[in-house]
Amino acid sequence: MKKLPPVLLLSLFLFFNTDSICQNYTDIVNARYYYIPPVALKDSSKHNNIRELRFETTLPIELNNGNIIGFKPRYSSYTLNTNINELKDLRLHTVKLPFFIYWKFANSRWSIYADISPKLNSDFRNLSGRHFQIGGMVITYFEKKENFAWQLGIVYNQDTYGPFFMPLLGLYVMNEKNYFEALLPAYVIYERKLSPKFYAGLELELRGETFRLGDSQYQNSFISQLGENKLTFLTEPKLFVDYYLTKHLTVFVKPGLRLFQKFEHYTEDDKRVDDSEYIQGTLKNSFYLEIGMAFRFRYDEE
Repeated sequence: MKKLPPVLLLSLFLFFNTDSICQNYTDIVNARYYYIPPVALKDSSKHNNIRELRFETTLPIELNNGNIIGFKPRYSSYTLNTNINELKDLRLHTVKLPFFIYWKFANSRWSIYADISPKLNSDFRNLSGRHFQIGGMVITYFEKKENFAWQLGIVYNQDTYGPFFMPLLGLYVMNEKNYFEALLPAYVIYERKLSPKFYAGLELELRGETFRLGDSQYQNSFISQLGENKLTFLTEPKLFVDYYLTKHLTVFVKPGLRLFQKFEHYTEDDKRVDDSEYIQGTLKNSFYLEIGMAFRFRYDEE
């Protein structure tokens, strides 16, 4: 197997605030739509309609010494239409612009990835500086051998309720047919090459965000997906199948489950709102289907 070029190695580390992307490729453009059947709160029989869209790009610039800098712009939207007349619908948006650097130390197995990521997490109503967040991460990478490596780092985000830190521990292992990577506690992937055009496998992803609200009767309040303990992440185990229409253009399908999904309303002082005008609580576990298209460069291509 050929040695991985640095421009592809960097995406082993593209992780931000429990949203992990540790696959065996780099997507220059990636667009995804989530089909989510109507789902009810655990203590309710009334179903809610959910829509989610995500769009991402990766813009790497390789320096003369082989190191890399770049940007990874992202946009995602989340809409929850409730059938309860007295409650408002939730329309939440995320805009991120991470700036990253990947630096491989000369004559060494060690390298480092770091990023800083300003983002806007909001309902896009009455925007102010309080709707912006900033985060970042640092990960060290030790290449034990060509097809095996360790990762160790930490991620930080200045959420609406205050600072959030999470340590990261990871590894990847690969051969000509199989690829496995884990960046714990956020992400695990196993991929199997079935043919030059078909790849399949499974993923486990944890993610969660907080969103500042400009349309609430409670000034500077926010919606949280993390629960009162700040550690109840949306958990998504899923299968996937990728089909390559051309060498770099792929379509993919990912059926999976959404577990521990919740929306809770908190005041500016991080107190749970009991009489929220928005849906409040934990949704029942549900099936979902992610479909998308990407312009992709694989690590293992010649």
